[in-house]
Amino acid sequence: MTCFFYISKMYLGIDFLITSELKLYLVEINVGLPGGAHEYHLAHRVHFGKPSDIFTRIERTSRKIYGKTFKDYLHSLPFIESLKPLKIWMDGMGPLPKTFHPGLRLEDKWNQYQLIHPIAPMPETIIFDPEDLIGAERFIERKKKVVLKRRVGRGGRDFKVISEPFALRDSPPPIHHYLLQEYVESKINGYSLSIRAVAFGGKFMCMYANLSTKTYSNHGNLFFISPGTYFGLSKKNFKTQSFNQKSWEAKIWFGENEPPYLKHNLYEDDVAKATLFIPPPILKTIKELTIKVERFYDSLDLLSLPKACFED
Repeated sequence: MTCFFYISKMYLGIDFLITSELKLYLVEINVGLPGGAHEYHLAHRVHFGKPSDIFTRIERTSRKIYGKTFKDYLHSLPFIESLKPLKIWMDGMGPLPKTFHPGLRLEDKWNQYQLIHPIAPMPETIIFDPEDLIGAERFIERKKKVVLKRRVGRGGRDFKVISEPFALRDSPPPIHHYLLQEYVESKINGYSLSIRAVAFGGKFMCMYANLSTKTYSNHGNLFFISPGTYFGLSKKNFKTQSFNQKSWEAKIWFGENEPPYLKHNLYEDDVAKATLFIPPPILKTIKELTIKVERFYDSLDLLSLPKACFED
């Protein structure tokens, strides 16, 4: 019975921000089968002119540790069937799942923050309580600039940058559960920057960068990352190569039945014909934190996690 509440060696997509002063922050952890390997594969293909070996490495790791294919490993996870409808509910395209597994509590970003901020650098975060606007305004005054984000959500839905303490009185958010988080300026050449790192089986798998013209770096231009003596792009005026093909993750996750509204996310990518250079010590830290978080998640007793906001 106990093993129901443990998940051995999760497959994680971990998002990082980097400031111009090279301060690194972990901002989000995605479970199940998050994107990352496919995007890295495309960036590698544009950078080197040949495919990567990322899918082979993931498959080899799965067979070595679990004795089964990666697809069989993924679909054997106890929370996987309820996680799919939860992701669709997060997008506002379906109801909450009828069945529930404690692993879904990891989708609540407040739970993520409580778990991870003691072991990795994260932007300071508080729950937004609409009944305590004074507390929210004091947090905004102290931090000068914050972001409002959903506790359970993705794709930048309702993401808002706030720098005026009374902004929440003038324009309250829709009826959802929200967080206020310290604003971290992770930009390069005017683009919002984030890094997605992938961990599986206690190992670091890959990473790539996403640069966007939006206030959050979601589904922008993909960049290959290389170690460099400075933090910057190899080309300021870069060109991109467009791809329109079903992602590796979508084939495994949805099979032939992917939701039509996700076509852009699952098929279409723009890859920069340029490189993001990051100093080796920062790359080393990203890899170390990625492995550290994956192994920490592996040790969790999911039944003991605080309830998620959607359980109320």
